[in-house]
Amino acid sequence: QGRDRPHDHKIIDEKVEYSGWRKVTRRTVSSPIRHNHPSHATDRKGHDIHRVHPQRKIVDFDIIDQTHTTGGAVIIFAWNSTSKTATIIREYMPGPHRVLGGLAAGIVEEGKHSTVEGVGEPNTLVAARYELEEECHLAGGTWYRLTEEGVSVPMDKYVVTEITPYLVIDPQHVLDPRPLDHEEDIEIVAGVSVEEILQMIREGDFNLVGGWGAMLALEKLRELGETT
Repeated sequence: QGRDRPHDHKIIDEKVEYSGWRKVTRRTVSSPIRHNHPSHATDRKGHDIHRVHPQRKIVDFDIIDQTHTTGGAVIIFAWNSTSKTATIIREYMPGPHRVLGGLAAGIVEEGKHSTVEGVGEPNTLVAARYELEEECHLAGGTWYRLTEEGVSVPMDKYVVTEITPYLVIDPQHVLDPRPLDHEEDIEIVAGVSVEEILQMIREGDFNLVGGWGAMLALEKLRELGETT
C-alpha cells in the first residue's frame, strides 16, 4: 500500500449490497465534524488561530471491490528501445461503452499468480508478466517497478483495488501466448510513438489509469535516457 496519514475516521459497519464479478459494499464510517469559528483564521503573521470543535457524523459510502480475493492490480507499459515506440492495446471498455487505447493490465489473482514460475518475485510482477503475454503477446525484457518498492496506488476514492505500474523494455514476441479472458476484446497496437501516446491521453483516448501508467513510464524512460 501507499501513503496514509493519521486520521479519526472509523469503519463501524460494512454490508455487501451486490456481488457479481465485482461487489458493491455499503461502508458506514464515523467521521469528525470540524467547525472553524468564522472570525478566526490566521493573524497577520500567518499564525493558525482556528478554533476547532470536533464532533462526529455517520456517513454511508458505496465502495467497489473485487469479488474474489486479490492482491490488487497491475498495469504494464511495453517499450521497444530500437524503434523508440510502445506497444499498447485498444479494447472495449464496458463502463464508458467505448473502444479506447490503453496498456496491458489486470487483476493480481492470488492462486493464478503465486505459481512456481514466480518464485522469488512479488505476485504483482508475476501478474504483470502474465497480463503482458495475454494482452500484448510479449514476454521477457527488463522490468522496472514505477512506484516505490512495496507501494501500490488506490485506483479511485471509492475503489478498494490498488494498482502497481510497471515498465518493461524490449520484451520479445510470443508465438503461442496465454489466452485472453473470455470477456476481453483486445487489439494489439505496436509502434506507437511518445508523441502519439501523449496526444491520445490529451484526446481522452486512454482511461485515467492507463494515462497515469503511461506518464509514469515515460518519465522513467527519460530518466534512463530512452527519450528526451
